[in-house]
Amino acid sequence: MEKQAEYNAGVRIDKLIDELPAELYRAVLRVLSFHTGRGLAIGRGDLVRELKRHGFDVHERAMRACINQLRKQGFPICSTGGEEGGYWLAEGWDELLEYLEREIHSRAMDLLEQEGALRRAAEMRWGVYSEQKQTRMEI
Repeated sequence: MEKQAEYNAGVRIDKLIDELPAELYRAVLRVLSFHTGRGLAIGRGDLVRELKRHGFDVHERAMRACINQLRKQGFPICSTGGEEGGYWLAEGWDELLEYLEREIHSRAMDLLEQEGALRRAAEMRWGVYSEQKQTRMEI
């Protein structure tokens, strides 16, 4: 856990995204166009190396931020972690729906579960939150 905190220390994701060159988005899509379908997934390290071949000396974190932004624009970029993991463009509905259920929906539900547990624990410890209480405490 300490390594993860150190890895993310001082990173402002909004600033990172703002600094990504538009050409990088096109380069990522160009590389992924050769990786359509789960069977042709490209590993994270290989994708970074391919981007370097296209002239982008990009850090893995910036590449992931770029992919996240492309997904928000509607590009069907799927991924999975682990030894056999990688990135690919969905070949069709079935592949996209499998990715959405396995990765996106399950992660979103887990985050909502964490949020609920933290809110309940905080209410037990500090009482029900209110803007008025918070303002009074800061004065």
